[in-house]
Amino acid sequence: MEGFFTFPSKCILKIYIYFMTNIYATGENMFHVDSIQRKLFLIIGAVILAVSIGLIYKEISGRTDNPLQEAATGEILLQEQQEDEAAETAELTEPEQQETIQIYITGQVKRPGVYTIAPDKRLIDAIELAGGCTPEADLNRINLAARVVDEGMYYVPAAGEEIDPGIPAVQTGGEAGTEKININTADENQLQTLTGIGPAKAQKIIEYREANGGFKSIEEIMNVSGIGEKTFENIKENICVR
Repeated sequence: MEGFFTFPSKCILKIYIYFMTNIYATGENMFHVDSIQRKLFLIIGAVILAVSIGLIYKEISGRTDNPLQEAATGEILLQEQQEDEAAETAELTEPEQQETIQIYITGQVKRPGVYTIAPDKRLIDAIELAGGCTPEADLNRINLAARVVDEGMYYVPAAGEEIDPGIPAVQTGGEAGTEKININTADENQLQTLTGIGPAKAQKIIEYREANGGFKSIEEIMNVSGIGEKTFENIKENICVR
């Protein structure tokens, strides 16, 4: 039981024992008291005893409750730690979502159509995705190393075929990919080969030039709704006005 007593409770108990011993002592006592003094000492002793019991009860209760409280707190902290570790594990195991683009490849390929492909791929990768070339394909007239762009259209010509210079990835005049698209004459399909230009924006470009008598400069294309500086920076090297 000694482990349950605090220093104050020990002191009070010693005082109480000291008083009670002297009250009932006989013979050579330190204190010689009459009946009134004896009663007073008894009252004081009772008070001291009550205070001691209260302190002891409080100490025992505190020591009984604290382990439970500490255990509950520990369980909460452990649960939070486990949740954090689970979240970190989920982040590490979650596969990174790679950005993809869509292109249209046609001409002398086995499976012409629209394909989803990574943005760092080349025309040769797109041709392989479309099943490869047909025997009639003339690969000497296209730039197989050209990087594909979102919403782009790529045409693989046949041997001896006349090529529209507005179609990308077609090699003409000994230079690959140098033909610029004339935004005053290009049709919807040709405009869609430009980075960031889809069907809706291509139609708006055509409507704008018809309503305003054509473009006077390539910068004027930014007057078209939906085409801002960012889009213009991506396409300015690939467009011209004639």
